[in-house]
Amino acid sequence: MSDIERLRSAAAEHEERLVAFCQKLIQTRSMPGEEANAARAVQQEMKALGYDDVWQDEVGNAIGVLRGTGSGPSVMLNTHLDHVSAGAESGWPFPPFEGRIHEGAVWGRGAMDIKGPTAAQVYGAALLKAAGLPVRGDVYVAAAVQEEVGGLGSIELACTTRTDSAVIGEATNNELRRGHRGRIELITRIGGRSAHASMPERGINPHYSLARFLLGLENISLSEDPFLGRETFVPTLLFTDQTSSNVVPGEVRLHIDWRTVPQRGPDEIRAELQRLLDESLVHGASGEVTVKEEHLHTHTGAERDVPAAFPSFVLQEDDPLLLASRSALSEALGREVPVRRWEFATDGGHLMAAGIPCIGFGPGDEALAHTNQERVPIAQLTEAALGNAALALRLTTPG
Repeated sequence: MSDIERLRSAAAEHEERLVAFCQKLIQTRSMPGEEANAARAVQQEMKALGYDDVWQDEVGNAIGVLRGTGSGPSVMLNTHLDHVSAGAESGWPFPPFEGRIHEGAVWGRGAMDIKGPTAAQVYGAALLKAAGLPVRGDVYVAAAVQEEVGGLGSIELACTTRTDSAVIGEATNNELRRGHRGRIELITRIGGRSAHASMPERGINPHYSLARFLLGLENISLSEDPFLGRETFVPTLLFTDQTSSNVVPGEVRLHIDWRTVPQRGPDEIRAELQRLLDESLVHGASGEVTVKEEHLHTHTGAERDVPAAFPSFVLQEDDPLLLASRSALSEALGREVPVRRWEFATDGGHLMAAGIPCIGFGPGDEALAHTNQERVPIAQLTEAALGNAALALRLTTPG
């Protein structure tokens, strides 16, 4: 029996446990900063599956490793523990934290972002041991904290648990991804002078500067990448320092979601917006554009300041990591595996920025992320576990 046949057999034998673990993770609520129970569940499953070592790091990432012989490169299967809010439960076809199985899929918040992919990575590495296939290099599975609010967990992993390559487990419909645009959140603050609305001449209304700034945004030139496409930006949130409608506000704050490409970084974007803002200010007004920074608290009590910025990244189409990954998946899954880009940002940007090359592979349709239709097909879940095992085997083999 070939190595791939042994992995396929092990995947089929573990499908029931894999699905049950996916359900358990969905049933374990884990909003950012509240991932303790999910981290515990991941570590318990790793121990039950026979990982060589399992631990939790300072910020609360759950990490397990299968030790290699030491003669091959290391790889990290990278996932995360947190999910976004479920919103109104009345809009869901099934309770969002039940983990209901319906028409061959597991439903619920986090099913494909990212409890299903987490289960597929945890079991993917374990299949190697179940199939009796030793690896040459170390295989890490790292379930990171707070990906949804800036990527604190993977920023920490890039410093403390470095590997030679990484597989990002975000949903790809079990295809390959080789990059995505980045994201930065910018805050434009415009200060004026508050006054009674009956005497507007005594104030400096920041709304007029804001209006000129917003109109000027239409003329901003955008950079473009041949693979990732063009930058985009969207003004999103708007706040003032007032709650009364009969007061000229003293300050307004506009949030802008900017999707970046490698051709231009956050500092350059911020500087261009600052120039536009300076030109937009009415007499007496002041303004500043900054990249939002989050002060994050993890479930272990650790605190970190993290900018609201995910770097963009592109792995070249002839990169050895991509070619080896595509070959391994095509052989294991018995079909050609397309290579595309993600439309959203992932922790892969943080790892690539730290010098750890990444590819993306995971079960689920990315179009369902953050919606009340979130689900992961069981057939994809099992196939993803097999694919992760094949990737780990190939990427820890020298040459």
